Amino acid sequence: MTYTDKLREHIQHTFNAFCKTTLRYEAINACRDLQRKQKREVSLDYLHELHFEPGSTDEYFAMRDEPTAFAFRGETVLIENRQLVTALLKLSEQRREILFLRFFFGCRDKEIGRLYDCPRSTANYRKNAALRLLRKEMEVLRNGE
Repeated sequence: MTYTDKLREHIQHTFNAFCKTTLRYEAINACRDLQRKQKREVSLDYLHELHFEPGSTDEYFAMRDEPTAFAFRGETVLIENRQLVTALLKLSEQRREILFLRFFFGCRDKEIGRLYDCPRSTANYRKNAALRLLRKEMEVLRNGE
């Protein structure tokens, strides 16, 4: 399809008019957005006139418990939560080791079973039993404090 020079010129003028109209309305929308923001936002420059130095302090790390170290299979496991440490110490050594293997060293039930010379299902049962006991101990500690 061939365009005549007059049709090409008409298409160019139409496109230019469309672009100018679009830009004009976008500028109007931008001005309206700025006006809305100016109504809602407040400048904080007036704080400097009051000789107020803005700032904050973070006490998150100041309130942390001292970490407790557990030695396990040549590795050191540090736990900072005092309640968790107390609850873990109330578990038997084997249950505590199973939880360490699963949650700190990422061992699967099959690997834990291989280490304790038992089937995967038994390792899974022992892990779940240890978790139930740990949960009970944590609840007792939480309710006691």
